[in-house]
Amino acid sequence: MKNKIDENIEKLVDKMMAEGPIESPSIDFTASVMSTIAAAATSKSPVYKPVISKRGWFIILGAIGALFVFLILNSQTTAVPNYFNYPAIDFDKFLKPFTDLQISPLTATVLLAATVMLLIQIFFLKNILNKRFEK
Repeated sequence: MKNKIDENIEKLVDKMMAEGPIESPSIDFTASVMSTIAAAATSKSPVYKPVISKRGWFIILGAIGALFVFLILNSQTTAVPNYFNYPAIDFDKFLKPFTDLQISPLTATVLLAATVMLLIQIFFLKNILNKRFEK
């Protein structure tokens, strides 16, 4: 059934092609297409401008680094203070498992190294993607 429909369509197309006049483009067709292409090539495309500048990223990273250094240097307190004063909720029950939490120096070093490597990867991947989209 499908072959018969295909044959009918092919016959119809052949008949229309034989009956139709041969059309040719206007004399200045090539010139008008080339002028359109030249106009499109010279038009300015929008320039990518990041929401957060490089200076902003350095400030953010510096603030996060300063926070880490501050927390590491001032980690002598062992008890978690209860800043919340809600009598209906006993926050000591929720915070008690975390009071005895101790992180080994190896774990802290690995977490710090992983964070630094992640930030380096983000910086390099951002530069690679920016270069790819600038072309």
